[in-house]
Amino acid sequence: MSFKGFIKTNYFRFVYINLLSIISGMAAVLAGYVQMYWLTFIKDRSWTKIVICSLLMFCLYLAAQGMNYYIQYLMRIQEEEYNKKIRNKLATHYFRDGKDHKVAAVQNRMTNDLEMIRTNYFDWYIIVPFWGALFVAALVALLTINWLIFLVSIVIDVISYFVPKLVQKKMEQATNNVSAQNKYYLDVLAKWFSGLEELRRYFAGAKLFRVDEQASSKVEHAHVKQTTAQQQMIILNGICNLLGQIVLLSLTALLITKNLVIFGAVMSVQNFAANISIGLQQMLQALSYMKSSKDLMQQVDADTIEVKSLNKGNDAPVAFSTNDLALDFPNGESLKFPNISINPGEKVLLTGDSGAGKSTLFKLILGDLKPSHGKVVLLNKAGKTIDPDMSRVGYIPQAPNLFPGTIKDNITMFNNKLNDRVSKVVDEVNFSQDVQKFKDGVDEELNLDDLNISGGQRQKIVLARAKIHDSNIILIDEGTSAIDQKATMDILKNLLKSQATIVFIAHNFTENMRQMFDREIHLTKG
Repeated sequence: MSFKGFIKTNYFRFVYINLLSIISGMAAVLAGYVQMYWLTFIKDRSWTKIVICSLLMFCLYLAAQGMNYYIQYLMRIQEEEYNKKIRNKLATHYFRDGKDHKVAAVQNRMTNDLEMIRTNYFDWYIIVPFWGALFVAALVALLTINWLIFLVSIVIDVISYFVPKLVQKKMEQATNNVSAQNKYYLDVLAKWFSGLEELRRYFAGAKLFRVDEQASSKVEHAHVKQTTAQQQMIILNGICNLLGQIVLLSLTALLITKNLVIFGAVMSVQNFAANISIGLQQMLQALSYMKSSKDLMQQVDADTIEVKSLNKGNDAPVAFSTNDLALDFPNGESLKFPNISINPGEKVLLTGDSGAGKSTLFKLILGDLKPSHGKVVLLNKAGKTIDPDMSRVGYIPQAPNLFPGTIKDNITMFNNKLNDRVSKVVDEVNFSQDVQKFKDGVDEELNLDDLNISGGQRQKIVLARAKIHDSNIILIDEGTSAIDQKATMDILKNLLKSQATIVFIAHNFTENMRQMFDREIHLTKG
């Protein structure tokens, strides 16, 4: 995420915005310059000139203010178009980089971080050309009035330049801290509210409220620190502005008494001095805000680096083995797995003690977790180690993932080329009777907010998903736990007829079900 990228969003609009900002700033100063003569004409009672100057000032002020509103409108369009591009790049990067991204972190990056950059960088940027033009025009105006007033203004402005740097670093740290605490808070909400029903069941609301209060307090304190740093910047700028105006007003009054400047200058010099002082400080404040967002912009930029494509691998795996596989946890515990060898087409029932690592083993095989020791080796039909095409490995987790769309979409995973095979796989996973109950059949839209299917139907959809994609290896983690025994038996009969290599985690299988598998692997804890 960069200023250059922001410009490229719409180059001509960006130039137009800056041009209007410069004209607006110059118009405001020109109105103040006319005011100087307007006051003098009032003193001299030159009524015709007073009317002309009044009309001219009105038009200039109106033009300056009207352009500002229009500039803000154009700027917001530019910002939103750029943010849309950045969100698309972030989504593409997160999809292709193959890493496990926490939902809360992704939400924070795509919403809070982009909003912070918008308000602390791009919203402040547009101040620079406006106040820059106003600053230069005001200096020129002062120079035409009196060189000494101009020189004193320059000295005041140099002093004002260095004052904001006293809190600039503090602002950078405060901005980064706000982002970090927002990310933490979203992560806490995701972890606790995902089990909201369980907390209600055991009346554990008090714990939820304490955790939420602690996490939200950190966000609150981060925002307070950021606001404190910002207010310190504003106060320092205000003090510089006030002292500068007092010095210049005193100097102007002295020059008027010596007839070195016209009477109207008493107000115009003060306005020009204020324009110069405020203009400089607004630019410095804008640059400080923008600089405070640089670290965050670099973090976002790192998450938008183009990843050419997913590492799809070169060959379809049909078997796998593990060798000295182990996973260490931060709390000092570890899981160690026996050496396992699964042959092509083999149907294996995986059982074991609770906490023995059955689901974890699947995640290690899929590459979602990296082993602390040992390795997983995926093999092709010839029994050779390969760089696997992981899209050919089907995975049915305990809590199947469904997406906004139809039942058909969730089976084909939005691949229309597979539509003609949906009916067949629906039959194979014993889902036909369920589908008939829906008004639109497989074209029924799933409501993920108020789920309109049962847990068993969810599992059947994901089983059909693995079947239709011709998975050579299918890893099933309690994939029929929400389906009755008769339907489970029918599904197993169809599933185990396939040529795919199948590893099935189950706890409550009958003896008849167990005998349908080639063998059973039992994991023990410890």
